[in-house]
Formats: sequence, C-alpha cells, structure tokens
Amino acid sequence: MLNAPRTSRRQKLREDQLASAAAASLGFFEEHRKPLIAGAIALLVLIVLAFAYSFWQSSRDQEASEMLGTIFTTFEQGALAEALDGTAEAPGLIEIADRYGSTPTGNLATFYAGDALYQLGRFDEAMEYFQNYDAGRDILGASALAGQAAILEEQGESAQAADMFKRAAEAYDSPATTPDYLMSAGRNFEAAGDAAKAEEVYQQFLDNYDETPNAALVEALLARAEASAQ
Repeated sequence: MLNAPRTSRRQKLREDQLASAAAASLGFFEEHRKPLIAGAIALLVLIVLAFAYSFWQSSRDQEASEMLGTIFTTFEQGALAEALDGTAEAPGLIEIADRYGSTPTGNLATFYAGDALYQLGRFDEAMEYFQNYDAGRDILGASALAGQAAILEEQGESAQAADMFKRAAEAYDSPATTPDYLMSAGRNFEAAGDAAKAEEVYQQFLDNYDETPNAALVEALLARAEASAQ
C-alpha cells in the first residue's frame, strides 16, 4: 500500500497565505459591500450616459447638417440678412448656431453667422459669433481670428487688432491668407505707434512670402517702419 504524499511545510504555508488573503478580501467586500456596489452602478450609469450623449449629439448634428445645407445656398447667393434670419423653408444661420452650436455643424454655422454679420456691418454681433466659434488650427480658425481683428480695427483698437491679425497669421500657414494677415498686423502696429513690431511682421512677410505680388510694397513698408523706429 502506497503512502499518501506528505504536504510540505512550504506548500502548507502557501495555502495558509492564500486562505488568509481570500478571507481578507471577502471581509473587505462584506465590510464595504454598499459603497462598492454603488460605485459599480455609478460607473455603469456614466458609461450609459456617455453613449446616450454621443448618440444624441450625432442625431442633433445630422439635423443641423440638413438645415445648414438648405440655408447655405442663400448665404452663397449674397442674401445675407435672409441667410441669418432664415426662410419659410429653413432656419437661419443664427438659429442653427444658437441651437446646435455644440455640434460640429452648429459650430460651422457659428462661423458663417459671424461672417455674414460682419459683412452687414453688425460688428458687435459678429464679434460675439466669431468668439463663440470653436476654432481649430485651420483656415477657418485663422479666418475667425482675422474677423475679430478686422472688427477691432474698425473700432479703432489698433494695438489689439494688430495682435489678433498676428495670431491669425500664425494660426494657419496659407499663401492665400497669411501674407494679408501679416500686412494687416503691420499696418495696425504702425497705427498704434509700435514701429518695432511693425518691422517684425513685415520682415516675417518678406522671409516667407518674398515672391508674392505685395512683396515690393512690404519692402517699402518695412523701410518706413525702420525709419520710424529710429
């Protein structure tokens, strides 16, 4: 008859440790059962709410997209007041921006509302919509900054306008827009009496856009700014 294998002291110790750990875990769970269950339920609720919010936002963005697609033709045709206020067929840019501004399409409507308001000379309202636009580092984001700068210039705030035009120039590098923003920044720095900063942006223009049509003009402006700085 074979003898049953003896349990080694090390194995016995390991089993005792595992049993103690299991007992401790069970004791901890029993002691904290309610807060642990409540925490798990709260986490589950947050996950469900996150999915629900994402679905709701997607649905709202689709609604906004359909509305913007309908009214955008009016905007492109230059009927700006009508594009802002809407028609019998579709809500206007202001309503879309105000109702759906937290969605990507509503955010786009916010930009176009600011643009239309600016073109109509309604500068205070335009500033509000340009500021509410959630700008990325792209051409529209730079344009929203430039729109704010142009309004500040219209209001005689040359120093602020210059800083904002400079921000617009640096927000997105485009040969189609950046040179104009730099020139506008320089013009406003000069108007604000800051010839040194005007020099800086004119030189930035020539360092990067010396082959553009306005390069010769900017060279003349730089010479004027240098003379003023001296």
